[in-house]
Amino acid sequence: MNQPLVSVLIPCYNVEKYVEESLYSIINQTYKNIEIIVINDCSTDGTGAILHRIAKTDPRIKIEENQTNLKLIQTLNKGIALCSGEYIARMDADDIALPDRLEKEVAYLEKHKDHDIVSTLFYAFKSDKPKKKSLHTNPLHYNELSAYLLFKSGICHPAVMMRKRVFKELGLRFEQEYLHVEDYALWSKAIYLTKLANIGEGLLLYRVHKQQVSSVNEQLQVDNKKQVFKIHCNHLGLPQDEAFLDIYASVAECVPSESSLDYIDKCENFIFKLLDINLKQPFCDNIYLQRMLSLHWLRLCANSRLGFKAIRRLKRSSLYNKDYYSFRDICILYIKSIFRLNYKKSAIYKIIYG
Repeated sequence: MNQPLVSVLIPCYNVEKYVEESLYSIINQTYKNIEIIVINDCSTDGTGAILHRIAKTDPRIKIEENQTNLKLIQTLNKGIALCSGEYIARMDADDIALPDRLEKEVAYLEKHKDHDIVSTLFYAFKSDKPKKKSLHTNPLHYNELSAYLLFKSGICHPAVMMRKRVFKELGLRFEQEYLHVEDYALWSKAIYLTKLANIGEGLLLYRVHKQQVSSVNEQLQVDNKKQVFKIHCNHLGLPQDEAFLDIYASVAECVPSESSLDYIDKCENFIFKLLDINLKQPFCDNIYLQRMLSLHWLRLCANSRLGFKAIRRLKRSSLYNKDYYSFRDICILYIKSIFRLNYKKSAIYKIIYG
């Protein structure tokens, strides 16, 4: 049997409701030269029985049973060591890969030898409303992702394909200190070592449900993102003290942690610092960075709960650029300013934005 070019890594824990559909979406891919590494992380439901039943029908499936519940990060690192393919594709056991996902990712990496990581756009859907899907977009190109990753992950983890050299030669791994944002940390380190990109098509159906790690641990994710921001601070020569990281996080989330004009001034200074660094030692596309930071500036002011003072402060800055804003952006700005909405917490916010 030929050595598979692609190893598909699928960690599983208590996913009996979804794993069969997920696994078959990989089995039925148009690209066939794969091995499927499935790791059952001590599931207590019927996951294991489903996996072993399906494995009997396809010799490409290799099931590894963890002896103790290692959880996601250790399971991923264990799985990477088990992968024999030149390319490692990730897949979550509750998502669905569209049939040509792997074929298009292999083609991309074969064509772009200077890129080591590629993902795709994705459609999100709720388990109780499977027909209602929304396309989520991320930047496609490396020089835009280099800006986007300053604030959030622009790579859909369960849709990603990576060269194994990311781990073997570049020395990267999923790390416990970045719990629940371990993928964002990996991309943030990788962007300074190699090139990343997204294919401009939705090739994954991403399931949203209440049991997800991202739903259960939302606040811890926000807190641990500050540890990821330190990665960028280290590369860009920025401070890493708690006060500076608080400002960084406020700009990244577009939600100031303090409702004052003085704090807004500090956030503006941080934004100007990023723009200045990129002019002196370019690390990303400058036009994209300007547009992105201008949008963050508008949303930061909108979420400041300072009323019309925030609008005046917004427009007084050179960061303000009407060409970068949609009609919806402006409407949201004025609605939030008029009602001084508390981001995602006030009753009015929930009525207007759901």
